[in-house]
Amino acid sequence: MYVVFILIVSIYNVFILSTTALPIKCPSSSAEWCQTKEIANVTKQCTSFVWKTTVDNDRVNFTIYYESLCADCRQFTITQVWFAYQAVIDIVNLIFIPYGNAHEVYRPETQLYQFYCQHSSDECYANLIHTCAIASYPDIHQHMPFLYCMDSTFGDVETVARQCARNTSIDFEKVATCTNSRMGNQFQHVYAVQTEQTKPADAFVPYVTLNGNHTDEIQDLAQTDLIALLCNTYKGSNPPARCKKTK
Repeated sequence: MYVVFILIVSIYNVFILSTTALPIKCPSSSAEWCQTKEIANVTKQCTSFVWKTTVDNDRVNFTIYYESLCADCRQFTITQVWFAYQAVIDIVNLIFIPYGNAHEVYRPETQLYQFYCQHSSDECYANLIHTCAIASYPDIHQHMPFLYCMDSTFGDVETVARQCARNTSIDFEKVATCTNSRMGNQFQHVYAVQTEQTKPADAFVPYVTLNGNHTDEIQDLAQTDLIALLCNTYKGSNPPARCKKTK
């Protein structure tokens, strides 16, 4: 699911956010997107999320289902995820799913989804900003600092987002184009579906999975010492220096 979403994001960036014409005809089937290094200008994404997996399959997949204005979610990002990103990002795929316990209603008159969030419409807007930042900047080293900044800064959602964009490598106008588009609405729907398929409806957030699995033990370890959890899960032959300190 994550690979498919990243490739959808890549096609969006090529067709919606770029004015550069494609050098070759783009295939209609997503199965063909990564067949060659020229197709659809997604070489970087195919390298990171498809080709690389054949030689880098020891990386730990850690997924965070969260709400952008949830106090516990923000605290988790600030006290655990950010430090794990700084220390052990070479062995982990950090995957953010900004939706949580929201719910959606499809409006046939607009052919769009309408979202309802636990912490008001402001949270729905913040979720969409997070979603579009991830979509517009799929490289973790670009969107992670932006998400961390938003989680650690309080105030009006758009004011904070613009401030954090200025402080990181994010063009807020590019993100705003996404938030105001049908594609942005569809991206949020993808996260809604993924959340509903993974997280029990009555589960609190942040809700995490480790290599696709969730247990109470994984949840507790993630919220108390995420670095140790990731290091102990990693089975590769080249752990980062920080992991050696947890042994």
